[in-house]
Amino acid sequence: MNKNKELTFIDFFAGVGGFRLGFERAGLRCIGFCENDKFALKSYKAMFDTKGEWHKDDINTIKSEEIPYADIWCGGTPCQDVSIAGMRKGLSGDRSGLFFKFIELLKGKDEKDKPTFIVLENVKGLLSSHRGFDFTEYLHQISQAGYDAIWQVLNSKDFGVPQNRERVFLIGHLRSRGRREILPIQGENSATLKKVIGGCQGERVYDPNGLSCTLTGCGGGGGGKTGLYFIDQSTTKTKITNNSRCITSRYTAGIVNRSASNSAVLEARAVLTPERINKRQNGRRMKETGEPMFTLTSGDRHGVAIKEATKKGFAEAHVGDSINLSFPNSKTRRGRVGKEIAQTLDTSCEQGTLTENLRIRRLTPRECFRLQGFPDSLFDKARKVNSDAQLYKQAGNAVTVNVAYEIAETIKNSAYK
Repeated sequence: MNKNKELTFIDFFAGVGGFRLGFERAGLRCIGFCENDKFALKSYKAMFDTKGEWHKDDINTIKSEEIPYADIWCGGTPCQDVSIAGMRKGLSGDRSGLFFKFIELLKGKDEKDKPTFIVLENVKGLLSSHRGFDFTEYLHQISQAGYDAIWQVLNSKDFGVPQNRERVFLIGHLRSRGRREILPIQGENSATLKKVIGGCQGERVYDPNGLSCTLTGCGGGGGGKTGLYFIDQSTTKTKITNNSRCITSRYTAGIVNRSASNSAVLEARAVLTPERINKRQNGRRMKETGEPMFTLTSGDRHGVAIKEATKKGFAEAHVGDSINLSFPNSKTRRGRVGKEIAQTLDTSCEQGTLTENLRIRRLTPRECFRLQGFPDSLFDKARKVNSDAQLYKQAGNAVTVNVAYEIAETIKNSAYK
């Protein structure tokens, strides 16, 4: 392929443009898109310059001859019917079954007009749907359209965003144009400093898997917040995690019974003197486990940031409540909240009080978009045209931008070999 040729792509099942943003960052050019959700479409058009591009709202109404030539067709095909969180109707379901329409459009193209690559994303549950028969059919249909397929499960947390999100990415090569090596793709796993959220020194947030930012001696007030800590938003086996749980379109459901389903944020706002929270104060305000405690004075007050929430759920915890955390390996003991008296101390002493300087809240729509790799500048455009409820749904359905970028880079490099 000519190295001077600009690779083009069409964004099917576009959502809010996770594939698009990742591919454009890699230097590819979008020439068209298709998205049926009217709210996602409003965000998409607000976030990207789509003037003059080919566009259709409903894939069911498209004819193959209407689609302009592009080097790549990409899409996050609907996953609800193959997800373990759904009814698991499989590819025969109304939504996941749209994959067959995508294949029909490919088959309807003359060989010279077919894209060289197709890139599809879906939930990991596709591999096990109907004991694997659905994925077998998936591969068979792609082969019938003239493509050799390779696939890999990629986790967003390995690509620069702190979200545990496993997705199957499948790349099809048009058989008549030869096969190129693209997968496997290796994510980063180094201890370098990774900024997740920008801003001034006191507001920046870094990936907890990397190095911490330098703490200054005069970082009072907002400077006390050196990071946010993810915590399971469930009533069972609640724990703090280094990475957010997978962002889903049902995030607005709130606290759930399933463990490791949703993430909330534990905000630590520790200061030397709580009464002077709006005043600049010198010195570090957070100590790590095992470090010596601050010097006790007659004026300063100190506390402990608890590590986990309790069996009954953090939504019931209030300032001054006694919280027992000593049951991680027990099948019979349960944490108690709001009893107004501490439980008996044992040798582990995993007990503490939720003070006014700690609070647990759900992720904001902006944070969900950040966890998918979208910059705040694009989120602000989407927020102007959609409600928070729709933004949560759109973030949960999106393709992680960072992963899309890595795939586009490997396709681009292989195409020029």
